[in-house]
Amino acid sequence: MNFNKLDLNLLVVFDAIFNEGSTTKAAERINLSQSAVSNALNRLRYSLKDDLFFRSEDKMKPTPKALELVGPIKKALDLIESSISSETFDPKNSQRTFIFSFPDVAAGRVLPRLVKKLENEAPNIKLITLAPEPGHFEKLKNYDVDFIIGSNHFLETEYQSPIGLSFDEHFDSLLIYSDNYICMGRKGNPFFKKGKIELQNYLDANHIYISIDGKGTSHIDKHLFTLGYKRNKMMSVNYFQVAKEIIKETDCLIALTSHIANQLNSSNEFEIVPLPFKSENQEVKLIWNKRLGNDPAHYWMRECLHDIRKDIFPLMNTKYPVHLDQ
Repeated sequence: MNFNKLDLNLLVVFDAIFNEGSTTKAAERINLSQSAVSNALNRLRYSLKDDLFFRSEDKMKPTPKALELVGPIKKALDLIESSISSETFDPKNSQRTFIFSFPDVAAGRVLPRLVKKLENEAPNIKLITLAPEPGHFEKLKNYDVDFIIGSNHFLETEYQSPIGLSFDEHFDSLLIYSDNYICMGRKGNPFFKKGKIELQNYLDANHIYISIDGKGTSHIDKHLFTLGYKRNKMMSVNYFQVAKEIIKETDCLIALTSHIANQLNSSNEFEIVPLPFKSENQEVKLIWNKRLGNDPAHYWMRECLHDIRKDIFPLMNTKYPVHLDQ
């Protein structure tokens, strides 16, 4: 497709149909006739070589291609609107869409509080959440993602990318918390003895570890290597909840920060013990594109996330680093 020949008004039609699930309601929303909306959809289908929407019962449902496009299209429209608008951001009436790349445990802590705030203060704002994946710094730079929450370990490969190497040029960040690693396994796990685990038992056990792409070497493994040891990594998974279910049913162990371990152990199903060796703390950060630093809507959302962080981690006293220019 030749992008230079694409009528950008068609993207407005796409966004309206996606949100309304109907060409009739989409026409009402953007003040066009239903025939004009249908014609625009046909043109967009031709340009993108995909049906984009299909009728299911009484709604227009998106195709996989449409689901792939919705985030970037919404973000592009939001950026255009914020760039040409001189009005003060009004969360009560805003229809802004924010896209997050959060691990499942972070999403489970942050999003319930955020949704509650949006219900009260910004009922028309939309949220899209994505699982972390390789290349998310590139997505953040290109405005395909608004915020990333990630630990230093998860972001290691991203920091080595061309974009990551110039991190300070493109991104700002806020330290959410810093925490120590512990070891967690099921109650009755034979590798635990009297509330602790010996080094040899730790090395003999099978370990589950978290990896977003299945390729990364964990912080724990790197540290063990410096000590001259190697553990048996049985399986990598990319979701904490999956790891939780595995160690609940097996004798496998997992190394987690104490905050995440306590969150997963809210029902007191597991035993949590110190690691049998010293390990560096893990830092978890909120990261965003610094070119959106003075965007009023983006600033408002950062303030929301900052307040939620203070609620979840009251002992963190990190000063919020970025403020809207007056």
